Amino acid sequence: MPKFEVGVVYKKGSRLFIATDPSSLVSCRGGQANKIRPTTDYSPIRSISVEAICERWELSLDQFDELMAGQISTPQTIIKTRPRGARRKKTDDDEYWREHRTGRLVRSKL
Repeated sequence: MPKFEVGVVYKKGSRLFIATDPSSLVSCRGGQANKIRPTTDYSPIRSISVEAICERWELSLDQFDELMAGQISTPQTIIKTRPRGARRKKTDDDEYWREHRTGRLVRSKL
């Protein structure tokens, strides 16, 4: 299954599609959004403007915004990764050794 960049325009034949998530594309016909999950590769078009897409889909900018508002993935749906590294809690023993080392270092410099 091909992977797509969210927000990038793709073309297959004469039809234009916008990637809404890594595996889905949206096209518009008759003012209705058509969501597809393609299994073949589509060619990306990075030099097309929103106005050109609206013209091809016969939509105004406001209609385009309404159409795409429910399609694009929101930040809440993005998977959060866990922080790297160990997150162990400090213990009383750790505090004792920190003070012990600090005291030894101070006495050695005197």
